[in-house]
Amino acid sequence: MDQQSVIADIERRAKAARVPLARLCRQAGIHPVTFFKWRKGPKNPDPVGANFHSIEALYRELDKIDAEDAKRLAGRGKAVAA
Repeated sequence: MDQQSVIADIERRAKAARVPLARLCRQAGIHPVTFFKWRKGPKNPDPVGANFHSIEALYRELDKIDAEDAKRLAGRGKAVAA
């Protein structure tokens, strides 16, 4: 997987989890501007710099968010004793 595919995947997962990218980056210990510099764009046609440690930290945070969401949804399905 190349850098742009990884960045797109992280953006897709964050959007699906309804988590702003800036918040996700802060939770992973990455400055949001750094993340946005990793994206390809007209002003940055050949971005580099995303390292394994940083990408792994973002995926760990996304996994935590997914686990919290699953736990919260499972809690909604429990019957409440009267």
